[in-house]
Amino acid sequence: MTFGLDTHTLYHTLEDEEAVSNSDPMEPRTLRENVADLLRRAIIEGSLPPGAELTQAQIAEKLGISRGPLREALGRLEQEGLMRSIAYKGVYVTPLTKKYLGELSSMRAALEAFALSRSIPRARAEDIDRLNHIVDEMRQTAHEREARCLVQLDLAFHEYLVRIADHDLLYKMWKLLEIGVQRCLHTRHKIYETLDEVVGTHPALVAAIRDRDMERASQLLTEHIAEAGEQMCRHWAEDNPDGQEATGVVEPGQSPAEHR
Repeated sequence: MTFGLDTHTLYHTLEDEEAVSNSDPMEPRTLRENVADLLRRAIIEGSLPPGAELTQAQIAEKLGISRGPLREALGRLEQEGLMRSIAYKGVYVTPLTKKYLGELSSMRAALEAFALSRSIPRARAEDIDRLNHIVDEMRQTAHEREARCLVQLDLAFHEYLVRIADHDLLYKMWKLLEIGVQRCLHTRHKIYETLDEVVGTHPALVAAIRDRDMERASQLLTEHIAEAGEQMCRHWAEDNPDGQEATGVVEPGQSPAEHR
């Protein structure tokens, strides 16, 4: 599956964040990081969809940068699992497969359940206040229909829950899942009829943590993550009715239109 680069979206991002091309010269390392950030955001938010082919010459020309920093940025995204480079074919956005979605959901459930078991006895009043504050911001953001901000708040809630656990290795492992979780959250929030649904059980979960009700909190968290995973798999099935995901590879002699 081959897509043209959504330059309008990319330029809009550049205008918002002044990320890449401007009148002031930038250090190569800074340029590389900003290009990586720009493309990462485009992948996470879906303007560069799973399976999309990225043409280095086109990106470099549109962003007004040289090939060197771009190649380094693409290499970083490949390390993060967002892209893959296939010899003699090209560079592609990594597809979201059904297997990957299932693995991500199960790993997230296991890590956050362990985090919860440590967080409940450790949670201080200020931690509860912080979680409630995030939930309040989620409500306000949902009301204002700011989907991008809502994704970040949703992620911040769960990250803070993991932080309360005070377990460095657990936190590092959770951070490894963060980019995948972000991709899924952006897709998931598009599934809901209203963004208010995203707030969901978060308030009840905070109350259970405050009351140190391990059973109730575990039930809420497990159901929350399971429901999110099931929604993502249903959404994937709707996009892939034949059960085959796009690989992002166009075989020799095959046109992009023929490829899924």
